[in-house]
Amino acid sequence: MTVRHHVENLIRRGNIFYWRPRIPRSFLLCPAGSRLSLSLQASDHRKAHMMARRLNTLLADLKVGSMAGTTTKDQLARLCAAERDQMMDHLEGIAFAARRRGRPHDITDVEMDLENGWAYRLLENFGPHTLLTLDDGCPGRALLDRNGIPDAHIANIKADYASARSQFLHKGHENRLRAIMKEFEIPDSALNQERTAMNIFRGRADALMATDERYPLADKNLSELTGGSPPRETADQSSDQPHQTKASASSADSEAVPFRLTHTAPDLTLLSTPPEEELRNVDFGEVARSTLVDLPISAFTQECENLVKNKKDEWEAATANDARALVRIFTGVLQEHDVAHSGQITQYHIGRLRQHFNDIPTRWGQSSQLRALSTADLRKQGLQMRADAEASGAKSPVGLSAQTIRKHFANLQTFLQHLRGNGFNILDWTFEGVRPKKPKPGSIRTQQYKPTPADIKPIFSAPIFTGCAGWEEREKSGDVVYHDSLFYMPLLFVYLGARRKELAGLGVNDVYETENGWVVDVRANELRRIKTIQSHRLLPLPDELIRLNFLQYRTEIKKLGYDALFPDLFSHLTENDPGDRFYDQFIPVMQQSLGEALWQRSLHALRHGLSNSLKQRGVPPAIIDDLSGRLSDGETNNRYTDVAGISLMRDALAKFPIITDDIQPRDINLLPWVRKKQPPPWARPGRK
Repeated sequence: MTVRHHVENLIRRGNIFYWRPRIPRSFLLCPAGSRLSLSLQASDHRKAHMMARRLNTLLADLKVGSMAGTTTKDQLARLCAAERDQMMDHLEGIAFAARRRGRPHDITDVEMDLENGWAYRLLENFGPHTLLTLDDGCPGRALLDRNGIPDAHIANIKADYASARSQFLHKGHENRLRAIMKEFEIPDSALNQERTAMNIFRGRADALMATDERYPLADKNLSELTGGSPPRETADQSSDQPHQTKASASSADSEAVPFRLTHTAPDLTLLSTPPEEELRNVDFGEVARSTLVDLPISAFTQECENLVKNKKDEWEAATANDARALVRIFTGVLQEHDVAHSGQITQYHIGRLRQHFNDIPTRWGQSSQLRALSTADLRKQGLQMRADAEASGAKSPVGLSAQTIRKHFANLQTFLQHLRGNGFNILDWTFEGVRPKKPKPGSIRTQQYKPTPADIKPIFSAPIFTGCAGWEEREKSGDVVYHDSLFYMPLLFVYLGARRKELAGLGVNDVYETENGWVVDVRANELRRIKTIQSHRLLPLPDELIRLNFLQYRTEIKKLGYDALFPDLFSHLTENDPGDRFYDQFIPVMQQSLGEALWQRSLHALRHGLSNSLKQRGVPPAIIDDLSGRLSDGETNNRYTDVAGISLMRDALAKFPIITDDIQPRDINLLPWVRKKQPPPWARPGRK
């Protein structure tokens, strides 16, 4: 049943109040005669009355403003909903302050709310850019005098006004104001900024000054501010000594001085339970919404480690190291500009970070000497390398790629979200204009070379596959073939198109026989994670690997007690990435075989090459995506059908030609230190 109340446009349905006004005709883009229907999300009639009156005032202001002719019904509904939410926040904050004081009906709380309310009323009437002294002759003082504000409360109102004005004039608050205007598609102009700010101030003032409904049991006769007389003890104190404002009272008088509810961010001391006098200048309404703490720059590294701990189930070790590197770089840039804590970081510093990326060596992360340099010294090294390259006519090895910069900004965004989520003071920044845009879909196809089977075949003429001089001289021709990751992983790359880490981290139990034949199960295990959910897939073991005794190799490795299918890539003495270890060993083999014909991103290109070859031979893209562990487009592929089965995948892979038929099968010959279960010769304690 719908019940109407004496407040205009306020109705009650069940236990919930709604605001349902008719949209004025001046809103030209709204349907004639239409209404808004907004749930106030409140069952308390006092809260509902305050919010409805505030929304009625807001609608009246918008009706006569310039926005009425350009605002749609949806925009108007979202703007009113935001105002409702803000009012609710204020009311809950005020209630929190009252509960914290333990005296919900004390006249002192009424006075403090009214003083704060008049501070915001001054900002509403005169704007934040006008400095009011509230001395005799000040227009703000005249407004207070006309409304009968006693002189004893002027100092407190002045303190609250100064605090609220300072907060609004902070650059971070201006950014938030612009964000609100952008969200509601309000044109960004000086006039509209003033109007938006005025509505914010009015809403806060209305909420704070509605004390009759919030404190119905408080005795208004005990305060001059509410039309009564001051308490006897206050009068006695004022007759004995000059008036001392609450804002300036000393800690010695803390028993006689109530809290001051100002609008300043709390200090670090508020994270514990401080003495009552230390909380005198805290706005508990603001504390209820967000306790913002300035995090010292020196603590960024530790906070990054906390982020890594939070992401332990989502991030791989490489991702965590990328985040650490970004935070280390960002900290260095901030220290260069004498930034002490998180609250001092501005948009300017984001721009300095972007320029830093342009001026450092491209491969700085691969050099321990370069990683040890400070940010300033690293840029100097980059400038020198750039000058040397220009002098010799070579390509400059300076400046990170757009893709790498995008990755760093993604990590920075994650780090900032972590700081905000943990209550640290972070201003509103934007990465627009500094983060490189994603490449257009049409240009992505040309960025990676896709080797054909004919391009790849020369690799398998290397001594590793045909016979080498020994396990320490595998680049030289000879009569010995060793079976390890260097022998079998390139075959898996070419015929399955899996990712490097997927293959390097295979376990002996990830290769097994099913009713559809032998399979390679790409799944998360104790050795490594997988990239995405769709990366988990069953792949048919290529017949060519079976011909080259891959199953016998698996059996030998399992008999020795290894968990890893390629134990030559692992060592308990190090924390190396097995995929990186394989890369470092196999790229020289590719360079020796292909020479100048070697393409960029050499290993990953093999993955592209298989997909392209299958597509050119008529394999549907959805099947190729299932083979590659990628997410296909469309409801049919993602919702209504399962991943392609082993038989279908085997038929698709059979369309890729055999390019390793020159390799002859041999008896399994493991590396000597693998057979003896000794540490690999390349491993050193503590080496990464």
